[in-house]
Amino acid sequence: MRAVSVSFENYRNLAAASLTFSPGVNVLWGDNAQGKSNILEGIYYFARGKSFRGVPDRLLVRTGCDFASLTLDCRSAADSYDTRLGITIPHQGRKRLTRGGAPLSGLRELVGSFRAVLFCPEHLTLVSGSPAQRRAFLDIAAAQLSPQYVAALTVYTRALAERNALLRQAAEGLAVEADQWAVYAESLSRSGAYIAQVRAAYTKRLEAHVARTFAEMTGERERPALLYCGAADADADPSAELFTPAPDEALRARLRDALTAEIPREIRAGTTLFGVHRDDLAISLNGEAARLYASQGQTRSLALAMKLAEGAIARDAGGEEPVYLLDDVFSELDGERRGYLLSALGERQVIITSCEPKVWIDEVPGVALFRVCAGKVTPQTEIRI
Repeated sequence: MRAVSVSFENYRNLAAASLTFSPGVNVLWGDNAQGKSNILEGIYYFARGKSFRGVPDRLLVRTGCDFASLTLDCRSAADSYDTRLGITIPHQGRKRLTRGGAPLSGLRELVGSFRAVLFCPEHLTLVSGSPAQRRAFLDIAAAQLSPQYVAALTVYTRALAERNALLRQAAEGLAVEADQWAVYAESLSRSGAYIAQVRAAYTKRLEAHVARTFAEMTGERERPALLYCGAADADADPSAELFTPAPDEALRARLRDALTAEIPREIRAGTTLFGVHRDDLAISLNGEAARLYASQGQTRSLALAMKLAEGAIARDAGGEEPVYLLDDVFSELDGERRGYLLSALGERQVIITSCEPKVWIDEVPGVALFRVCAGKVTPQTEIRI
């Protein structure tokens, strides 16, 4: 997979900007708050269908404008022609998605058209951060590979919000029939079982790639292990399919039982206490919990290995390398880890943002440079301050 070119209109601070990328390393450089990360955010929007910063679509529209427009030309390794993807985001109303000029019905049709791996400073806290961060890592990675997974997440998220609202109403005295709780238990257990088994299968693949990468980084001195854990005790055979057509019935039954066993306690808490929204990806190093005992250098190496593993799984699933987007990561990595990352990415297409590329730019041959200043992009042959 390769990003050929991207264009923006009224997107964030990019009134009008276009970039044509090299198939190797591309560097967007300039001071902070000039638009570098906005460009990466826009590119990644085509892979995920929303901002990686977690902001609503309306905030992506340039101040004072009615809409934002993004166009990405990308090319699969198997194709001899580009595919044009388009996104129009109105300040109010629903966004419009197109592929090859034809309208798409929604995010599920966009998924898989363009695949990218994003690595930003926030990901360096994957190991030491909250379970929510690790769940999001699994969900974002898996969602790029399967429209069915996107649909399951959508169903689960909506049903969870509705059930939590009902729990709060019950705490205020609303009488809720047992049949209503059963309806939500059915919906959450069906979609939740599918989510849990995909996450467990993805974790098995992730562990294998992380182990190999970490062995290369440390000379096989340390042994990482990853385990998906939660109330439903989902597990997966390493050779099992990553995306199965239906949820496992035994897993679904365990989730359904958990969602009906403690309703009075959940009413008192005002929230759903059981389900895949509370699961975690446990990461250990040499048999000890990494979030508790790993050094900062070790946690960063593990996070780096996990992002490279995400790319490897996307390659295995899609038959080609994704595009790698590195948002100001080099400023957070020491020379050894920066060098390993550059070496590991090899011949892949990489788009990097940086405030100080002079620190490391000589380590990378054949770089395509783009100066970003006040939302304007200028190709350059060398770094000129």
